[in-house]
Amino acid sequence: MITKTTSVNTLALILLLCASSCHRISSFTPPIILSSPPISPLSPRSNQRQRSLCIDDRRRRYGTILESSTDDDATASPNDDDDDNNGMLQGEKEIETIVGENWMKRSATVDFMPAEMSTSNNNNDDESIYMDVGINGSMFGTGDLSRRMHEAMMKVASKKFGGQLPEEIADVYLLYSMDASAKEAVKAAMDGSGYALNLGDDEAMQDEGAWGRIDSVLLMDATTGDPIGGEDGSGDPYSFVVREVPARKKAMDLEALLRAMDPDGTLWEEAREKGMMLPGDEVGSLGELGTDCEQRVKSAPMEATDEFNAFRGGESKGYNVISRSSLLRDNRNADGTEDKKTLLHVMDSLANHGCLIVDLTDEDTSTEDASKMSKMWEATTTFFDKVIKDEGTVKDIPPMQVAEGVGSSHAMVGFASFKDGENQFLETRLRRSDGALLPEEMSAVVGTDGSKSMADAFHVMSGVGKDIVRIVTAASSVEADAFVTVGSVVSSQDDEGSPSIAGLTFEDASVSGLVDEDSTDPSEDDMKRAEILASDAAILLTEEIIDDGRPLLSGEIEHDEGPVSMSPHRMCRYSNNDKSNKRKKKASEIFGAHTDTSFVTIVPAAKVSGLEVFDEDSLQWYRPELNARRHAKGIDPEGACMEGQFPWHGRYLVVMPGELLQLTSRNNVPAAVHRVVATTDADRLSAPILLRARPGTKMDVERYMGSLEKADGLLRESDGMKMEDIHDALQPAPKE
Repeated sequence: MITKTTSVNTLALILLLCASSCHRISSFTPPIILSSPPISPLSPRSNQRQRSLCIDDRRRRYGTILESSTDDDATASPNDDDDDNNGMLQGEKEIETIVGENWMKRSATVDFMPAEMSTSNNNNDDESIYMDVGINGSMFGTGDLSRRMHEAMMKVASKKFGGQLPEEIADVYLLYSMDASAKEAVKAAMDGSGYALNLGDDEAMQDEGAWGRIDSVLLMDATTGDPIGGEDGSGDPYSFVVREVPARKKAMDLEALLRAMDPDGTLWEEAREKGMMLPGDEVGSLGELGTDCEQRVKSAPMEATDEFNAFRGGESKGYNVISRSSLLRDNRNADGTEDKKTLLHVMDSLANHGCLIVDLTDEDTSTEDASKMSKMWEATTTFFDKVIKDEGTVKDIPPMQVAEGVGSSHAMVGFASFKDGENQFLETRLRRSDGALLPEEMSAVVGTDGSKSMADAFHVMSGVGKDIVRIVTAASSVEADAFVTVGSVVSSQDDEGSPSIAGLTFEDASVSGLVDEDSTDPSEDDMKRAEILASDAAILLTEEIIDDGRPLLSGEIEHDEGPVSMSPHRMCRYSNNDKSNKRKKKASEIFGAHTDTSFVTIVPAAKVSGLEVFDEDSLQWYRPELNARRHAKGIDPEGACMEGQFPWHGRYLVVMPGELLQLTSRNNVPAAVHRVVATTDADRLSAPILLRARPGTKMDVERYMGSLEKADGLLRESDGMKMEDIHDALQPAPKE
């Protein structure tokens, strides 16, 4: 008998299976007929970035419009070369096709060469393929969009030139509006067929013409849709063929799949009644954040693989190691805004791959922090060596228990052993008054110097973590326009040294075009001011809210933090002692998948890999310590490690976002799902810290993250709450 519960469980199973085995769209058989656009007409984009315009290049690409479209143009043989169009093909069949249907096929040429001879990739790789696309302008509203863009630019230009607009500027505006409209049409067409433009982060690729080679253009009658001749394309729809468009296959749309499986929405409604988060749902409360994390944990696969077969990262920038100095406040721009390159690297790594690898040595230019981490590893190794040799070593260390003076029942301190000694943990915390490591009995095992090395390492890691929280929180506030005030800055631009387009200055040509002087949109200065405020506010958050084990000296906020830090430094030993032939040397999950209630969790890279983070981009477990090892070999092939000052792994930290960072990032950065795997080969030692919030402090959204009106539901609920209450609200409910 199938009950409602069974039905909802079925949907839950579908959700988990799809989330853990989501695949990319498979082989592509050219040509395909594109469906009609989901939007008509296309909406123009505001705040277009100014670009260097080349009139001659645009005339070459859109020459058929500036001169006129004739029947002779449309009947060129597919095998004929046309010098005026750089040898591009203008087959009669393709020209006729775009009058009636939209189409897309794999490019026969790349960089003017046959695809099979080009060094550019045009195989079945999901990351980069090149496509030829035919667009029917009537279906995609190219004329209306280009007209609106053109009129907006001409309006502003007329004010500047008193109605006497230079001819070359008029040409620039016309061609720019047509090119931008064509690009938007191609985006929409590809999106409906499982593809996306693949322009990357290179700003040059965003420029006009860099996104593809316009081959043929036909003006269309707006009423009948028939081809027409003419020289002015500033309002008529136009169909066109564009070649060698860089594209990539999109990931499967999970939401669309589930709606197809549940067309009447019955299972969706039942799932909501059960408190499940569904694809497309916004995390709008602390309870939903907890549910989101729990579901992502459950959807991650349980199977483990050995080190040889483990995924150690791909080619995207987010897998790159970042230097410690890049994260420092001092690395911000001179005007107080965050460095864009660093910001993009951090956000890519955390949002898409679940972690960021930090090199403390800046590729061997600084050794102080790595040396401190090396001493911490010596203390950790000494502790567990003594525990393994003599279990009586820990008899005087208190068992794991609630730490007095922290202010939370979830704050523990002491020693614990599980699975017959396979997993062992020592939870330590700093005492604020003197920086001493608790439990104090630990010093009897590792010595005073060993305890001090643990405290020193904690401060190294907490400094890195605070910088990363600053960058992510500031970036998310900027993205939300949380500090933007229109008209907050009044400035003028000097003529000397101002950039130019087609030989004219911005002031003379008014090529900002898309922005009216009377517009209520924020100016560039308004936006820069907002970025500065966002960064400064994020610094306040890291200094006042994040518990770095030091006393909070600021008298600007109310706080009652207690004598002991809320952020633990955990010494861990993981082993897999199953000696059966069946599992010998095979990896298995020994500390299950979970997320942390922290701003960030910082794991010093270990000699024996085993930390795995679920990579939201590649949809598989990612082992960042193997990536760090690869980086170390690239810097130091002989493994000398600055003449033996520290082990290779002592230079790296793996930083993972926690649930509190998901909150302050406005859900831009999800809490990382991670676990520990091990084989029977060797024990894994680890010494992570979890940067949490100071007890007794409160979340003040306007102070740390800008306008409350721009805050999401999650931040609005948290506003005014004590941080320990937020922490407790995110803990899993006790099982009945």
